[in-house]
Amino acid sequence: VSRTTEEAQKVIEDDWLFQCDGKPTIGRTIQEIAWTRKLLSRLGLPEEMIAKSNNRLETLEAQAKAKTQETEDKDLYFAVRSLKRDIMFKNPVIDFNSLIYIDNPLPGGSEGNHETRHRLGYMAKPGGRLLIQNGLGPDAKITKLMPEEPLHGTFWRPDLSYDGKRVLFSFKPHNEKTFHIYEIGVDGKNLRQLTGGIFDDLDPIYMPDDKNIMFLTTRGHIYVRCMPPTNAFVMARMPLATKPGDKNLYILSRSGEPEYTPSVLDDGRVIYTRWEYTDKPLWRAQSLWTMHQNGEMVQTFWGNQSVWPDLLKDARQIPGSEKVMFTGSAHHNWFSGSIGILSPSQGFNFPDGLTKVTGDVVWPECGNGPVDPIESPDYHASGGYTDYYSPYPLSETDFIVSAKRKKENKFVLMLMDVDGNREIINEGFYNIWDAQPLRARVAPPVKPDNLAWPTWEERDNPNPGMLYSNNVYDGAPEELKGKAKFLRIWTIEHKTYTYWYKRNYVSSGPEISANQSEGVKKIIGTVPIEDDGSVNFVAPSGYALHFQLLDENQRALQTMRSFTGVQPGEARGCLGCHESHTRTMKSNQMGLALKRKPSSIVPVPWKDISVSYERYVQPALDQHCAKCHGNPDSKAYKKFNSTLRPGFLGFKEPYMTLLGSPTWGTPYLDRSEKAGGGFGWADVIMVEAYSTVDSMAYKTPAPMTRMSYKSRLVNLMASGNHFGVKVDEENLLRVILWVDAMGPYYGTEELRKMEDPIFQGKDWLSQRPRVQTAPIVPRPGPFDPFDTDDAYNTPTEDKYNKLPVCVMKPSQGSTLQTANR
Repeated sequence: VSRTTEEAQKVIEDDWLFQCDGKPTIGRTIQEIAWTRKLLSRLGLPEEMIAKSNNRLETLEAQAKAKTQETEDKDLYFAVRSLKRDIMFKNPVIDFNSLIYIDNPLPGGSEGNHETRHRLGYMAKPGGRLLIQNGLGPDAKITKLMPEEPLHGTFWRPDLSYDGKRVLFSFKPHNEKTFHIYEIGVDGKNLRQLTGGIFDDLDPIYMPDDKNIMFLTTRGHIYVRCMPPTNAFVMARMPLATKPGDKNLYILSRSGEPEYTPSVLDDGRVIYTRWEYTDKPLWRAQSLWTMHQNGEMVQTFWGNQSVWPDLLKDARQIPGSEKVMFTGSAHHNWFSGSIGILSPSQGFNFPDGLTKVTGDVVWPECGNGPVDPIESPDYHASGGYTDYYSPYPLSETDFIVSAKRKKENKFVLMLMDVDGNREIINEGFYNIWDAQPLRARVAPPVKPDNLAWPTWEERDNPNPGMLYSNNVYDGAPEELKGKAKFLRIWTIEHKTYTYWYKRNYVSSGPEISANQSEGVKKIIGTVPIEDDGSVNFVAPSGYALHFQLLDENQRALQTMRSFTGVQPGEARGCLGCHESHTRTMKSNQMGLALKRKPSSIVPVPWKDISVSYERYVQPALDQHCAKCHGNPDSKAYKKFNSTLRPGFLGFKEPYMTLLGSPTWGTPYLDRSEKAGGGFGWADVIMVEAYSTVDSMAYKTPAPMTRMSYKSRLVNLMASGNHFGVKVDEENLLRVILWVDAMGPYYGTEELRKMEDPIFQGKDWLSQRPRVQTAPIVPRPGPFDPFDTDDAYNTPTEDKYNKLPVCVMKPSQGSTLQTANR
């Protein structure tokens, strides 16, 4: 509802009083005069305006200095603030007079603030509105674009077209279970629905070509590993010209965890938040990444080995700058946050390139780091603004932002600068979020798309891509160089399975590992590394791939604690162990592997490619160790019992004995050194064995210090020094793979024997949690954007054990044909 002039003035004055903690003292007024002078000096306003404003400030300052500092004078304070407000809104970067935003209630439920769950349809509260504000104050004219009566519902993040005439938004109607993507003209005409069905579709953005959009979707049918039954959403793309029945939606992401808040950078790349924990703890790896407009060249932007901030979101490029502004938020409270700025040329992990704007608000959940660089040395706090949300940068110093006032626990819309000056733009009924100037924008360059997108008939066998490195040792420690003979390729199965509420410990059930919140790991195979460190191979598309450097015995020297991958027909390279977007490879000589055709991946010599303890380790114990360690009459049995038997939290022994003690439990008796057992003999990386603010939890450990290269278990089985025991080649390789997979207990074969959970949530969940019948969802697609089927492909033994396609189709993949030039 638009306010009268008097009502609007009261909103402004109430906020001014809030900013001075309800005490408009002369001391505070004199501070405001100083801040206003600095603001006036930096804006580049006309000389006449500057002179007139300075004269007015001098008059007000003289009045203030005639009184004592402790005296409260509301009228004088308001006079200074009124002048300051007038100056702030004359800033030349404010070249607009209208805004578009949502006014939305907070989600409901006990998990309403969790970074992922809060955005799903079943958490939504009705009452939200998509609004246009004509004017930049609380007296502005407000126009409701959506919802149309009698419909009501809730919204997430809108995006304005580059010509400023249309808006994309995600909306959940009150009579449906999920969010869908819609488009409407800013004149309120031509409303149309772009997606539908049982899936949540969120955060749409226009592509620069104005023909395609990107958005987040739950169509991958994946679940967050640490909290059942929370659906995860990942990046997808489809044409604007779409209708029910069109199979033109493709999942761009290979991720098995959620992604958030994409936007387009000035060079045409898409920046977004990616949550991952590939052999990392689950708490802090929510950092910024980029991809091309077709999903190619996914690359870290900042923070993949950082603790501070906890979760980086809402990233937008600052106009005329390489810098990016973002909200540093929290894993368990999406609605908390402090505003930060990143300078990517200065580094891509804490603290390099990072400054905080809102210096009085700590990074939520993780707290501030060992250092806390503030963007402006002149920053000042004003009032009890406890949290910030969805900043929209206008320049390197000025931005629009939603700020939460402690007294009301709601977000209002502010104009703010890096020095801490702030003026209210408006206060909504609920929370104003995701404000964007209503104006035309210059579209970034359109990136060409030469990928070999699969047809509906080819969805299960998409064209592969190619991965290469000129030197896998680039950026690696000296002691590693020359030792790597093979590159091992893993994938982590997308977690399309989940229990209902059942779980044995903090992980989402069914639990895969006692070491971490894990997904099923599958071994794709190995490729050779040339003597100069170069590697070049055909890689399956649509899979999350991570790599390990192996010695001549296929024991892991070093591991990749992240993932990458390729789109169909994509050729891409990496710069060794510590890839950076700010440097080039050291050598300008083309590696040997790049002078030949790409290698084919050599698979393991067996069919069960998902790693589990009972299939990969226990047979070796039974065959080679049980004679002594399985005999109750043997002294060896008393030191280490190798028989498979009931254990702890659903994991049978001697799994726990070999793996080691997870940090969340008291040492199990069979694992105590005093009892003579081999506590921790596997020597895997203990993924969760860190403090929640330990930055080493996310950094790559020194090479040759963990895993099979150093594993006491592998050494016992391979050396022949333990009473002449030498495990056969296949069993030894299986044990090596189990160790290098960080010790999972279950694989796909075991999961598919578990019955689907009894499900009582059909009235509010759109997708039924399953385990045995959990779908296998082909990536990248294609999909019908209005699909109502949550089954996709019913898995069979052949299907879930099938190796991914790694053979080029001659008729496709023109990108690959020129990649070696």
